[in-house]
Amino acid sequence: MKILSLMYGFAVFARNKLYDVNILKSRKAENVEVICIGNIVAGGSGKTPAVQYFAEKYIKEGRKVGILSRGYKGKRKEDLLLVRNREEILATAEEAGDEAYLHALNLNIPVAVSKDRYKGVVYLRDECDVDTVIMDDGFQHRKLLKDKNIVLIDSTNPFGGNEYLPAGRLRESLNSLYRADELIISKSNYVSRENLEELREELEKYGKPIEEAVFFKKFFYNLEGEKFSLEKIKDKKVLIFSSIANPKVFYRTIARLGPSEIGEIKFSDHHVYDENEITQIYSDGESYDYIVTTEKDIVKINRKNERLLVLKMGFEIRPDTISSVQEQ
Repeated sequence: MKILSLMYGFAVFARNKLYDVNILKSRKAENVEVICIGNIVAGGSGKTPAVQYFAEKYIKEGRKVGILSRGYKGKRKEDLLLVRNREEILATAEEAGDEAYLHALNLNIPVAVSKDRYKGVVYLRDECDVDTVIMDDGFQHRKLLKDKNIVLIDSTNPFGGNEYLPAGRLRESLNSLYRADELIISKSNYVSRENLEELREELEKYGKPIEEAVFFKKFFYNLEGEKFSLEKIKDKKVLIFSSIANPKVFYRTIARLGPSEIGEIKFSDHHVYDENEITQIYSDGESYDYIVTTEKDIVKINRKNERLLVLKMGFEIRPDTISSVQEQ
């Protein structure tokens, strides 16, 4: 594993150096602003709610916003796929990938997926009349020149164990943060103020603006669209399941809501559930009051269950009040 990590790290270093010395070229899409929400570790930093936060922010400013994703693990016949336009969703979660489909469910704006990000940006600009594209992930995708790179740093595991993939979760060297335009410490309400200050001090050497963001619980909902307060599971037995990069944060989030007992089923990040697994989860859940999952997981579940609840989370930057933000 260590040898594989060293090989991966060298390959990433060599590729970045070729871009740095302009042997490999980055391409700019004209007449559209491209804002990338990325990270330097593999998953778990809160990109999905952050992308939606920035989309809503720019919409309020009067911009015509679209979202572009790689569509990780989406099964589509052609690479460039319009997941939704301003009126309706045009693709399934299986085709689009869970993150892109979740954006399509939550926002009434164009959402596209494409491994060729330049092609995707141009499509959103020309075919969907978009003037601002928010890239969900893509800090490592250097073929497309971005107008702004916003990098999220997960306060609960900021540097992926300081090991490259696959031994750790680092996607590239910490020196890549010099390429960023802005750093946001995410999930800042999940660690102590002392830990936050230590992290800020470590990040300040990169000379970038640093903000902090909270990751907070909003409400529960079911597949019928009904909303429930966070008190719904207090003193109840709950079974949680997820296929996300950082399931520890999900567990801690549920634990703070005061259930009497928590059972947990974990799958690998971006796992695609089959019918047998869904049947087993629902069977295991019969001895619990509720079964709880994440929004990223629910888009891959095609069967209803009367015990099933989905936790809606929010992301918010609070640069002026972050030090006094209490657990939410």
